[in-house]
Amino acid sequence: MRHALLAAALLLGAAAQIEAQAQTLPPHRLLRVVLNADLQTLDPINTTAGVVQSHAHMVYDQLFGRDDQQRPQPQMVGAHSVSEDNLAWRFTLRDGLRFHDGAPVTAADVVASLRRWAARDPHGRQILAVTAALEADPDGHTVIWRLTRPYGPMLDALSKPAGNMPAIMPARIAATDPFTAIQDPTGSGPFTFERGEWVPGSRVVYRRNPDYVPRDEPASGTAGGKRVLVDRVEWLNIANAQTAALALIQGEVDYLETPGTDFLPMLQRRGMQVLRLNRLGFQGMIRMNHIHPPFSDARARQALLMLANQQEFLDAMFPDPSLVQVCHAFFVCGSPQESTAGVPPRVGEDPERARALLRESGYDGRPIVIMDPTDNPFMHAATLVLAQQMQRVGFRVDVQATDFATMATRRASRRPPGEGGWDIGLTFWNGLGASDPIGNVPMQASCERAWPGWPCDAVHQALIDAYPDATTEALRRQAIDRLQESAYRVVPYVPSGQWFLPVAVSPRLSGMLGMPGIVVLWNIAKTEGR
Repeated sequence: MRHALLAAALLLGAAAQIEAQAQTLPPHRLLRVVLNADLQTLDPINTTAGVVQSHAHMVYDQLFGRDDQQRPQPQMVGAHSVSEDNLAWRFTLRDGLRFHDGAPVTAADVVASLRRWAARDPHGRQILAVTAALEADPDGHTVIWRLTRPYGPMLDALSKPAGNMPAIMPARIAATDPFTAIQDPTGSGPFTFERGEWVPGSRVVYRRNPDYVPRDEPASGTAGGKRVLVDRVEWLNIANAQTAALALIQGEVDYLETPGTDFLPMLQRRGMQVLRLNRLGFQGMIRMNHIHPPFSDARARQALLMLANQQEFLDAMFPDPSLVQVCHAFFVCGSPQESTAGVPPRVGEDPERARALLRESGYDGRPIVIMDPTDNPFMHAATLVLAQQMQRVGFRVDVQATDFATMATRRASRRPPGEGGWDIGLTFWNGLGASDPIGNVPMQASCERAWPGWPCDAVHQALIDAYPDATTEALRRQAIDRLQESAYRVVPYVPSGQWFLPVAVSPRLSGMLGMPGIVVLWNIAKTEGR
C-alpha cells in the first residue's frame, strides 16, 4: 500500500510539474483543443478513426497533400514525374526533411512507409497489385515506382488526408507488421508528440517542431506551408457538450471540433466563432442487408430509395437548416466526384412508385428488423422517421432499440433477421471517404468480402475495380457517371442526406484551415489577452 501511495504521489507531482511548465508559456503560445473522441492508438495505418488521422497530421508528413479544393499538391516531394506510358513514377524529396530524432528522411524510409500503408489501404492494395517495383534510387532521395499498368488516381492515393493515411515514418518503424500498431510516433511533421505528457482519456500534448521546414507557399488544407504559430497544443478530452461549450466561453479551451448543435446559438451570442470548415460534411446512409429477403431483391432496395425522403430525415436530425443539404450524389455534393447521372425522377418523393416496386419484389409482409441506435440522437431521430416512411407504403417494421456500439457488432452477423440478424441499420460516413470511388467502402459490391450488408453484383464491382484505369479527367468523369448509374440500379445503400457540423473557436484565433475528416492545427494564430 505504501508503495502504491508513493507511486500515486509521484504521478501527481509529475502532473503538477507538467501543468506548471504549461502555465509558464504566454497564453497566446498555448492552444487547447477538444476533439470529438479520445486518442486510443498512435498508428494511422491500423485504423481509419478521424481522431487518429488528426494526430497523424500533427506528427507526420506525406509525399503529397490536398489543397482545400481536394487537389493533390507536392508536400515532401520537391519534383516528380511520370513516364509517357504512365507506368514509371519518380518522386524526389525536397531539401530539409528530418525526422524528430534528427535523422534525415531518405527514399528508403519512404519505400518502407508506402509498403506498410499499401498493405492496409484500398488504394494501396490496388497499386501493389499492379506494382512491378517500388524502390529507392541509389541517390538516396528519389523513389521509383514502376507499374505493370497505369493507375490513374496515384496522386489522389498518395495525398489521402484521412482513412488509412500514407504517413512517412522512419524505415525502422515502418518495418512493423502493418496489422500490429506502432508504439513510436517519430515522424517528420510540424509537431512532436510528447509521450511523457500523454494521459489516455484526459490529455494529449504536442510541441512545435523547431526543425520543421515548411514549404514556401500559403497553407491550404494539408498542402502548402505548414507554419506552426504556437509552441504547445493540448488535446483535452471533455465528453460533455455543455461542459465543453462553457469551457470555450470561459477561455479555458480555444477550439471545439464538434460543439453540440443545441449550444451553437449560445456560443454565437457570447462572441465565439462558429465556422463551417468541412466542405464535404457527412453523408447519411440507410444500409440494407442484401443477403436476406426482402432486400436480397433489388426492387425492394429501389422501393426504399424512392420512399426515403431526405428532407424529412434532416429536419428531424438538425434544427438549423443551414447545417443540412438534400443530396442525391452517391459521391457527395460539393466534391470533385459529384454527379447527377442515373438519379431517378422524384427520388425519395414517390411513394406510389415505391409501393409498385415493393409488390414486384414479392415482399410477403414479414417484419423488417430496423436497428435503432438510441444513444446517437441524430441516427435515432432518422431511424424513427424511416420507420414511419416505410409503414406508409406497406412495409411492416420492427424497430429494435440498441446502442451504436452494439449495432456495429450486430451488423456483422449474417444470421436471418428473425434469428438475431437484421434488415436495416442507419449510419453515416465522412464526406471525404464517401466521395472516393475506391475508398467509399459501403459502395463495394464484392459479396462476402463487402462491408456488412454484403452487396453482391459483379458488374458494379467491376466498375469500381476499373476506376484506376481512368488516367485523364475526362475518363474519370465518365467512370464516375457510370458507377453512379450502376449504384442507382444496385442500391448498395440509400443516401439519407448530407450535413455539415461546424467547429466553434475562440475569437482570439485566426487562420483556421479546413479539411474533411480531420482537424488541421498549423497556421492558427492566437492573440494575447482574454
